[in-house]
Amino acid sequence: MPVVEVEDLTVTYLRRREPALRGVSFSVREGEFVALLGPLGAGKTTLLYTMIGIIPHTIPARVDGKVLVDGKDPREHAVAEMVSSMGLVIDDPSVQVFNLTVEDDAAFGPLNLGMPEEEIRRNVEYALRVTRLKGLEKRHPKELSGGQQQALALAGVLAMRPKVMALDEPISMLDPIGKGMVLRAIWDLNREYGITCIIAESGSDLEDVLELADRVIVLSEGRVLADGDPSVAVEGGLLEEIGVGLPQVSELFLKLREHFPDLKVPVRLEEAVEMVRELVREGKIRVRPLERRETAADGGGREEYVRVRNLHFSYPNGVKALDGVDLTLRKGELTAIIGQNGSGKSTLSFCIVGVYKPSNQDAEVTVGGMDVTKAHVFDVIRKVNYIFQNPDAMLFSKDVYEEVSFGLRMLEVPREEADRVVGEVLDYLGLSDYKHTLIVDLPRFLRTMVGLASVLALRPEMVIVDEPTNGLDRRESVVLMKKLRELMSRGMSFVVITHNMRLVSEFCDRVVVMNRGRVLLDGTPREVFSQREKLEEASLKPPQITQLAQALSDLGFAEDTLTVEEFLEQVEVV
Repeated sequence: MPVVEVEDLTVTYLRRREPALRGVSFSVREGEFVALLGPLGAGKTTLLYTMIGIIPHTIPARVDGKVLVDGKDPREHAVAEMVSSMGLVIDDPSVQVFNLTVEDDAAFGPLNLGMPEEEIRRNVEYALRVTRLKGLEKRHPKELSGGQQQALALAGVLAMRPKVMALDEPISMLDPIGKGMVLRAIWDLNREYGITCIIAESGSDLEDVLELADRVIVLSEGRVLADGDPSVAVEGGLLEEIGVGLPQVSELFLKLREHFPDLKVPVRLEEAVEMVRELVREGKIRVRPLERRETAADGGGREEYVRVRNLHFSYPNGVKALDGVDLTLRKGELTAIIGQNGSGKSTLSFCIVGVYKPSNQDAEVTVGGMDVTKAHVFDVIRKVNYIFQNPDAMLFSKDVYEEVSFGLRMLEVPREEADRVVGEVLDYLGLSDYKHTLIVDLPRFLRTMVGLASVLALRPEMVIVDEPTNGLDRRESVVLMKKLRELMSRGMSFVVITHNMRLVSEFCDRVVVMNRGRVLLDGTPREVFSQREKLEEASLKPPQITQLAQALSDLGFAEDTLTVEEFLEQVEVV
């Protein structure tokens, strides 16, 4: 019996000529775990909003076709009525988290559904435990990190136990082990209580989602391209073709198909491990040692630019975020700062750019020789600047031109010079055609690029980018990281805070691992990702292809393998 029925659904937003969804049809049976896959702009969010009634009740749009969730037509029921049947976690937790304490926020939905007090208490305790928010019950949600806020938004829906759980990029801001724990909790609810799960994913967490999904629906340009077992999404490289990307194990086996045409393409790590072992057992492939590669843990003689020594920082509520951090950032490096949610990554960044001042007087924070604890903000932003993980937290002007020129106007740069600089930056980032476009009309990726443009216009020597690829599909993530590498060739340096381990391995020169307010590891991606126990201590996992090599290390695969190409270098076809 279908719990979700969608037939010939077409949705067209006001002031838009082209529909966001075009003749979409599918049904979901009770208890299914469905991954809704597609690139940015595919129509995934539109579909989820229509299913719960946000469209057309809150966001006006024309809705044609049939939509039923638990037998209810969302066009005929208010959103408040639909939530008893369908819970929705949206991709921006700041919109969904609003109560005064963590436990009150998690309990808000169950309370409004009229659940018995004991059931509410039990559901909330479970939801906070699996989202790793236990111990933070009395904390104000705004005191949580971005990832913890995302976990809280998810906890609020978990506590309601709706018949259908719809999640729009629900784990993009969580650390790797946190992603696994939350997805496992959702899977447990799916298996234990028969809750139907639909998770929308653009690519950054594709591997984690496909580990548990028993069905995929692939959307692109508002149409359904594929619907079925997860293998339909990777056969023929469909997800790669539309910009979502492929799990690294799927990419590996598609390349191995050049030698073994009948080889099945896995989507899950465990399945890939067994399939490689089978190829070795059958004598079809041999493992050959990977040639050792040089590392440059000392920075290769690069010039020191940021110096942090004995940095402590505590928030007014007494939470200690940094506990004696020592760190050096060098010119000409693309450095990744990684770590679990709440480990101090963003707090450290705010101290480096001078927004936060150290809690201890003997701390040292210098940028280009300047003491940022005492410098004026106008002096700091020319040396180092910061881009927020949520572009909407830093964009406030009417249109793109006003936003990108704002900093220059505050610095009283002459109008003619400002126009020239803004034009150059917009042209370089491919934003010239959007110069007079309203910020609210831009999709997520372009808002991220505008945030980058507004900082680049000030020409800082170093930029810290917090979660630059959050919610982006694989194609756009790669485009953005390539832009950063190109800008480095022009003399800039970048620090990225991210949970995307694959991008770290592909684009970063150096990795700094934060754990409980301290630097736990500092080295090249190869050095850091080969230290499994230390990574697990920090709630991190290496890229999927590295995990595969580590699981097969007894066969001779190198534990510090970073890419699919490196894995293939170790495979000799017999």
